[in-house]
Amino acid sequence: MDGKAMTMHIERGRNGDFWANQLPKGMSLTRMFDKCTMVAAAITFVISIIYVLYVGTKPEASLYDGMPILAMPFFVCGLIFYIRSKYWVLILLAAVAAVSWFTGIEETLIFLILFLIVGAAGVVSLVDAIQRAIFYKVLRSIEYANVKKKLSFTDKTVIFLFNIPEDMDTRNITMDYELSRTKIPWGEVLNSISMGLMVGMFIWIYISMNPTFMDLSSESSVPLLMFTLILYIPVLVMPWSIFRSLNVRIETNYREFKVYNGIKATLQRMAVPVIAALFFVLVAINTSDIHTVLFYILMSAVMIVVTLTLVSILYYWVFEAVTINDIVSKWKVFRPVPVFVGLEDKKGKKRPRHDLPGTPKRDKGDFGKLTLPEDK
Repeated sequence: MDGKAMTMHIERGRNGDFWANQLPKGMSLTRMFDKCTMVAAAITFVISIIYVLYVGTKPEASLYDGMPILAMPFFVCGLIFYIRSKYWVLILLAAVAAVSWFTGIEETLIFLILFLIVGAAGVVSLVDAIQRAIFYKVLRSIEYANVKKKLSFTDKTVIFLFNIPEDMDTRNITMDYELSRTKIPWGEVLNSISMGLMVGMFIWIYISMNPTFMDLSSESSVPLLMFTLILYIPVLVMPWSIFRSLNVRIETNYREFKVYNGIKATLQRMAVPVIAALFFVLVAINTSDIHTVLFYILMSAVMIVVTLTLVSILYYWVFEAVTINDIVSKWKVFRPVPVFVGLEDKKGKKRPRHDLPGTPKRDKGDFGKLTLPEDK
């Protein structure tokens, strides 16, 4: 690899000097499709927020009336995916659903149809693009997290999110290079669902404390509002699943630290006070029926399970294999040789010299003969 592809410099760390490598240009996993997806999602998200705030300023309209527009980023990303994949039939079905809007069909049903046809693909496209954008950047931050003398804001964020122990040598980070799936990994789907339910607690807190909801004057808009917010949950929890799929871990002499378990533990720690706050809010409710609130909480939990299951099936079926192949193909550039190379196996036992091919055997007699003096 030439000097233009990778720049290297000596980093003066608190635990000694080491080579700090910037990721070479050839390490990027993002394709033009991924960049277009993320840019389109960002632009439409900003436009959606502006529209929702504008609708909220009208006295005759409720803030909830503009909330469904927040699903627009996923709809746009889904259209980009279908156009790239040339799935014109599905676009035609989406057009039929859009026309149904003017025929008097319930808008919640139309919204659900559009999500099932277009929005789910948009969510998965965005999740895949985020995975490609962050994977090796996260690995680079973790690799030297406890060696650098001064950590950047990105390094501190990664350490917090992935719960990296301060006393762990993080340089020996590795992953599984061969992953072959013959079916959908339901264990990983269940993990994503459990993390999604933890994130859903924040939504439940918002619903319980929001004065507009507690007034229940716009009760008919609540299911559509919850469904719109729940669309964002896969984007928050699924990008990290790639670290579980590839079993990214830090190996030590004692036990390995799995990176995915780190971010899961962080989310669990954050969920504990949220659960306590949720029960406190429910107990303190005086302006509405607590049974109604519990009903909507249960409804949102069902929506989270259904949404994450649908999105996960689409992700593992269409996207994961290609992304993993691209990640593995770049691994030898990121880590040409293991960080720690020695003559010991994984159990810590020294490997016999004669097991190494081409190693000459030495006559033990060359070491001389030890003669002890006789007792007199």
